[in-house]
Amino acid sequence: MGDPPQTYTPPSQPVYRGVTCRAVAVGLALAAFMGLAIPWGDMIIKGSQMGIWNTNPGAIFLFLILTAVVNTGLGLLHPRAALDRGELAVVYIMLLVANTLPARGFAALVMPVATGALYYATPENNWVDRVLPYLPSWATVQNEKAVRDYYEGVDQAGSAIPWDAWVRPLAYWFLFALALYTAMVAITVILRRQWVERERLVYPMTQLPLHMLQEDHRVAAVAPFFRQPVMWLGFAVPFVINNVNALHNYLNYFPAINLSFGSVPLFRDSVIVGFGLSPVLLGFSYLISRNVAAGLVFFHLLNVVEQGVFRMVGIRIDPGPVGAFGYYAQPIIIYQAMGGMIVLVAMGLWQARDHLRAVFRKAWRGDETVDDSGEVMSYRQAVLALTGGTLVMAVWLWQAGVPAWVVPVLLLSCFVVFYTVTRVVVEGGVAVMFPPITGPDFTAAAVGPTLLGARGGAGIAMTYVWGTDVLLSLMTSCANGLKLADQFLRRQRRLFWAIMATIVVTIGVSLWVRLDAGYRHGAINLNSFYADPCAQYPFRFMELIVGVTQGPHWDGLLQVAVGALTMAGLELVHYRFLWWPFHPLGYPIAAAFGGMWFSVFLAFIIKNVVLKYGGPTLYRRTLPFFLGLILGEIGAAGIWLVIDLFTGMNGNVLGSFLS
Repeated sequence: MGDPPQTYTPPSQPVYRGVTCRAVAVGLALAAFMGLAIPWGDMIIKGSQMGIWNTNPGAIFLFLILTAVVNTGLGLLHPRAALDRGELAVVYIMLLVANTLPARGFAALVMPVATGALYYATPENNWVDRVLPYLPSWATVQNEKAVRDYYEGVDQAGSAIPWDAWVRPLAYWFLFALALYTAMVAITVILRRQWVERERLVYPMTQLPLHMLQEDHRVAAVAPFFRQPVMWLGFAVPFVINNVNALHNYLNYFPAINLSFGSVPLFRDSVIVGFGLSPVLLGFSYLISRNVAAGLVFFHLLNVVEQGVFRMVGIRIDPGPVGAFGYYAQPIIIYQAMGGMIVLVAMGLWQARDHLRAVFRKAWRGDETVDDSGEVMSYRQAVLALTGGTLVMAVWLWQAGVPAWVVPVLLLSCFVVFYTVTRVVVEGGVAVMFPPITGPDFTAAAVGPTLLGARGGAGIAMTYVWGTDVLLSLMTSCANGLKLADQFLRRQRRLFWAIMATIVVTIGVSLWVRLDAGYRHGAINLNSFYADPCAQYPFRFMELIVGVTQGPHWDGLLQVAVGALTMAGLELVHYRFLWWPFHPLGYPIAAAFGGMWFSVFLAFIIKNVVLKYGGPTLYRRTLPFFLGLILGEIGAAGIWLVIDLFTGMNGNVLGSFLS
């Protein structure tokens, strides 16, 4: 099931300017804009979410405007005024990083977690006695009036943010965020060469910007990608559909185009298989290897059958101390998925063992035979950054109440999930997914409420800011960004500081926007985070632990072992038997793949037909059409957000993956 090469490589490897002052300035300006616009779109306009999922729609939309409109216009005015390909690559990498933070990342989640227990404490739930005494005071807002005003809003004349109540907890959270994101960047630096040069992973998410940045022999202000009629044909299909649906949202008598084709109930209606098409997911799925696509679809459908059989015959286990983000599937399934993720990480590190030895030889001994000149950090800096970031996180969690001996289990569990999500995205192009179980949930199940205690439960509840709602990840964006940098940048060391500056600017702007909007309009009126999911879920999870006498969840751990053995067997079959068509990458995420499977299946069928009857030549000719599908849907969503801003429209969500 071999596939043609996916990655565009410049024919003569020209020298680009890369990390220049103006590229960083443009990147930071757009990052600040994203930190402002994404929260505003989510809270005020309530339209298509441009900061959700690993498609990074906000980054793609802004990069489309920058490359197709702004940079083209500058090139027509004066060629030297336009950013070159290296500078554009730097801007896109910074946009990828910025896209992960304002909507589902640290900046969105820290405020409801830091205030929810105090605001929602009632005589009925008795959180005053069961929750509040155990929460770390330095990581939560203690001023009751400041919290109430934030949730309910105050008069415009008195809308000033009470910084004295917020500075201390935000400073501690910001310290943790910097440690976490520094560690994530360091991990991607350490693994980049293994994934890019040794394993040659496909990196489907980088193919769109790579094609947008490609050059040809013609001297023209318009990039060759934007001169292809086939691309514009693909662009037009979702663009027209989304414009029609947007008009329907304005004028309900205007017809709408529904890309959901219904569902099929199976096993006496115990499970449902949905059939829905997303142009964005179809476009990205066309880029992935066929055995990966086959594995994603096969294991999802197998998972559906497994859940249906379990429900019909009554096979189940108690979920144990699992929080809100652990109920996407049956408990047996989510624990087996954790076992699969553990083996996926272990196998990945085992494959990289020679490379990792070289990294540590360079870091500790300065081995001159190991070349790290092409990395954004030296291997010594990366290892020190990973070590330092991990230590800061460990001390922070320990002080928050997590027992010292549980901290390594918690961090390891979380990074197993982060690694899995990153690997699934860079190898499988899975743009829309969530982990079937999270690191904090697994930690609570593996350790048990009795050993955690009330303060340990409170400390783990705090991890809802960064360790649970992993719909998109900075680690994934950095991995994709470093792949892009490998194509266009030769001297990359300054890129690390550009990435860190992007993190600081985006978080700072996004925090200010959310605080200001909350005190002006009332946060509870603006975003569902403040009504239930993030403001109450962590403390309901904590209630599962406080006052419960229970040891490790042995039934769940048994299923983890079953999942690990299954994944190990699938990995063995995959590497031993070339005829085996199903890549095991789909097994750990089978339960979290429902919304994407039909688009992947359709792309798999189309790609097989194209390669069978037209070969690699026809595949390369059709590729711009599928890239156009991605741009068309995201472009329409971004344009209508701007229109909605001026018209005052709310709830104009376009595309199923942007809700």
